Amino acid sequence: MSIPDLGRVGAFLEEVAGEHMLPCWRRLAPGEVTAKATASDPADVVTTVDLAVERRLTRGLRELLPGSAAVGEEAVHADPRLLGALGGDGWSWLIDPLDGTRNFVEGNDRFGVMVALLRGGATRAAWIHLPARRETFSAEEGAGAYLNGARLEVDAADGAGAPVGTIYARFMPGELRARVEARAEGAYRPAAEAGSACVEYTSVVRGEKDFCVYYRLLPWDHAPGALILQEANGAAEHLDGTRYAVASRSQVTVIARSRGIAGRIRRMLSARGEPWSTDQLETPGNEEI
Repeated sequence: MSIPDLGRVGAFLEEVAGEHMLPCWRRLAPGEVTAKATASDPADVVTTVDLAVERRLTRGLRELLPGSAAVGEEAVHADPRLLGALGGDGWSWLIDPLDGTRNFVEGNDRFGVMVALLRGGATRAAWIHLPARRETFSAEEGAGAYLNGARLEVDAADGAGAPVGTIYARFMPGELRARVEARAEGAYRPAAEAGSACVEYTSVVRGEKDFCVYYRLLPWDHAPGALILQEANGAAEHLDGTRYAVASRSQVTVIARSRGIAGRIRRMLSARGEPWSTDQLETPGNEEI
């Protein structure tokens, strides 16, 4: 059984977003938004759109690849045990039905659908669809990355000036956050947060940003974008230089439009003060799952 055609899956995501997401954008009623508070993110919300899109994608993606499993963000929120399906030998779809839910609720265009296809715990293919921007990014392991069907490669030039990027320190433990911010101060040009991984990863792929730094590694937030970025010759790696993987624990992680820039950011975060220790780099697991 082979990976479904990238274009066919992308067209399905566009169809689902066109039917369930765009008609509700900027038209949500108050009762269609509810709190989904967690210990690490008390302001998190979920909408009726998240739930409807996840149900449709779960059903449709499994039909595209008979015998496959599907693991959606909202289903995992209800039953964390579902994550066990991601490490098996069979095919598994990992679904983020509405990445950037707060952006969607606020009416801006920084939201999207993210899907990864996994086997043996590794990402084999990935898709990011940005409905309001009419853009679909896709990638297959070893076969490159694409934007609306056209081959996509990042600009590998490192540049001479300070790199432009965003550091998401909000989910870092307090002491770690302070050290990261101290080491980065004055060494890069800060860019505004997009508030959604789908936009951040695609902004790095486009070269609109040089890098982002993350800590919380919920798999649906990072598995799709990491493969697309890596297949476009970008980088997604931890401070020790190892590549991001679906099973990666929450830790300081750099995504960048080139390995060279990723190396610069890793050195930036490691150059001042005492070296990192293992317990500062990561936590035992993803705190929400």
